[in-house]
Amino acid sequence: MLVAPQGRAALKARHREAIVAAARALVDERGAAGFTTDDLAARADVSRRTVFNHFSSLEDVVVACVEAELETAISAVEADLAASAVRTGPLDDLEATLTAPAVAPALSWLCRTLSAPGREAAAERVRQQAMHRFGAGAALRLRERYPATTPLEIELLTSTIMNGMAVVTTAWLEETSGALDEAGLRRWGELLDVLFATARHGFTGHRPPTAPADPPTEGA
Repeated sequence: MLVAPQGRAALKARHREAIVAAARALVDERGAAGFTTDDLAARADVSRRTVFNHFSSLEDVVVACVEAELETAISAVEADLAASAVRTGPLDDLEATLTAPAVAPALSWLCRTLSAPGREAAAERVRQQAMHRFGAGAALRLRERYPATTPLEIELLTSTIMNGMAVVTTAWLEETSGALDEAGLRRWGELLDVLFATARHGFTGHRPPTAPADPPTEGA
């Protein structure tokens, strides 16, 4: 029986969704390198051939899992931005959304999933894609919310903040390995504070001067 093009497209989409969902479950259970194509096909209830019709390798499947995780986090952040009240300015909106609770766990999961040797380039690629996607969506919404701010200013602001987020994320992952305990989340907050303080006040390059010490008194 022939299947209409629309039906084939829907079936293909369902297969891909099933493969990614199965891979996510296997990653959580066994780690990114702890399962085979046969394991994945069995969990997704598809054939090996179907897996390779969608992905060229298991690493590509894992990357798709990470992208889906970040997509969920980004969608939650963007929904918060859209639903929230207009704040003092676009920078305040960006700070409120990028400090949302969904962001750190998504980045932590990315770190754990793509931490195996040889996956560094994939991890960086996914992070950069996520930052670019969020920056583009945020710029569009901020232009709608703050029409008095020029599109150029919005683009400069979002690109600056998203590039800073990439630097902050790398530093946090290197320092804490994406730990979500009290210390790890505190460090994440501290790094974000540095990012937004620098955006607001500029980079000084040095610590503020301290007050000079009182001269010693005679006989001291």
